[in-house]
Amino acid sequence: MTAPPLRVFLEHPARPAGTLSYHELQGFLFTIACAPELVPPSEWMPIIFDENEAGYATFDEAKEIVSELMTLYNEVNASVVEDRVALPTDCAFRDEVLANLEDSAPIAQWSRGFLRGHQWLEELWNAYVPKELDDEFSAALLTLTFFASKELAEAFHTEAGNKERSLEAMAGTIRDVFPEAIAEYAHLGRSIHLALLEATAEPRLRVKISRNEPCPCGSGRKYKKCCGAPA
Repeated sequence: MTAPPLRVFLEHPARPAGTLSYHELQGFLFTIACAPELVPPSEWMPIIFDENEAGYATFDEAKEIVSELMTLYNEVNASVVEDRVALPTDCAFRDEVLANLEDSAPIAQWSRGFLRGHQWLEELWNAYVPKELDDEFSAALLTLTFFASKELAEAFHTEAGNKERSLEAMAGTIRDVFPEAIAEYAHLGRSIHLALLEATAEPRLRVKISRNEPCPCGSGRKYKKCCGAPA
């Protein structure tokens, strides 16, 4: 199967050091789409190339890659808005659970991109996540970043303090709850975003109606004899 041009471009040796891989980009864009506040492309797009020039060969190549970037972002954003978030179909878990901690594993790359995006937006999240949801939010973050690296997974395992439970067993549990954590993260970000929109919406103007004017309900009667009549 031919790789999409965006993936070929991102993973080409000519890209700057620190450029996100394709699966890392998928995880990164998920955090952007879930952010409590709208993050414009002008702010998040430079992060993809670690604040360096992308190295487009031609203007046409730049247009094609930016178009594909926006298409991918719109797809991820639509999945968040429509409450149907899930791992990309081309970013599946490997059968051997600890193999997902290898740097080349698709889920490891997705988790690294997620971690990079969330750390970039961390102050924004901290400003809005209710304290009563801190534990649930922290659990979701642990799950979605667990496979970012073997070192991070081992640190989580050590922090858990259960010596009788192996890293492999913990990784298996994390894998099983991964879809739920994706849904929880997206739902919380979307809920906060909608609440902020509602809080900043302009109030409707109240229009004063004369008691002798026709009632706006369309009944044909005067307002004072219709909707404006004393209860």
